[in-house]
Amino acid sequence: MSPRAVRHLLLVGDARKGGSEELVARHAEWLRRRGVEVEVRVDREEALQHDGAEAVVVWGGDGSLLSAARRMGDRQLPTLGINRGRLGFLTAFEDEQSEQALALLLAGRLVEEARLMFRCTITTDDAPPVEVLGLNDVVASRAGAGGMIIVRVRRGGAELGTYRGDGVIAATAIGSTAYSMAAGGPVVAPDLDALVLTPLASHSLSARPLVLPVGDGIEIEVVEVGDPPHAYCIVDGQVQTRVGVGTRIALRPAPIRFRHLLQSREQFFQVLVAKFGFAGMAKARGG
Repeated sequence: MSPRAVRHLLLVGDARKGGSEELVARHAEWLRRRGVEVEVRVDREEALQHDGAEAVVVWGGDGSLLSAARRMGDRQLPTLGINRGRLGFLTAFEDEQSEQALALLLAGRLVEEARLMFRCTITTDDAPPVEVLGLNDVVASRAGAGGMIIVRVRRGGAELGTYRGDGVIAATAIGSTAYSMAAGGPVVAPDLDALVLTPLASHSLSARPLVLPVGDGIEIEVVEVGDPPHAYCIVDGQVQTRVGVGTRIALRPAPIRFRHLLQSREQFFQVLVAKFGFAGMAKARGG
């Protein structure tokens, strides 16, 4: 953000999570006492429409931040995440640092970084297309304990891979530290406009994660499903659509960017070490 005072905020929580509504209300009052205009949203299904707000503050975990990005739609505001979840990799502060975070935001002392967003369009032969705005990843996955599925990934006229197993993850750089990393995918610096294709429990030893520039995006085709006779397309771990053989899942870069507020430009790498122990050395006993 530009280094100027912020005077109008949109505060976001999740009323379904214990204490969240009261927490947001308490900080809304803290802000009003300092002359800040405040809007509050605690219904997680509500679109985050805003009238004049300069930034968004989200209390929750990474899922809450992803939900807020999707619900803002084409009108993305600088967004600060304050962690109330288990890991909070995308959030910039912990719960107990809320007042410190708000003070820095009000003073214009946080760093804003633009992150790639995408539109996922799910097309079948017998239903209108479904379009979802996303930030982290798109997963084509088998249904429950059913048999393996086969999905084919293309970019334009080039086939990038055919995956036989539990499915495939297509993650953005910011999403590379989520499900993709848990499935064995690489960590990608979040300022890269890249996609990571990570196979899920592939039945082929030659199937390996692939990193590629986002370009015009990719298309995933569902070639075969097991029993039950369907699979799922899941966007950001939150929006799930049942899909069948022949379904085409297009992931295209969106013309908008998620406006991520952080303490510093080095925070991503600091969090990798602090929360994941990334590339760390084991400490010797006895000092």
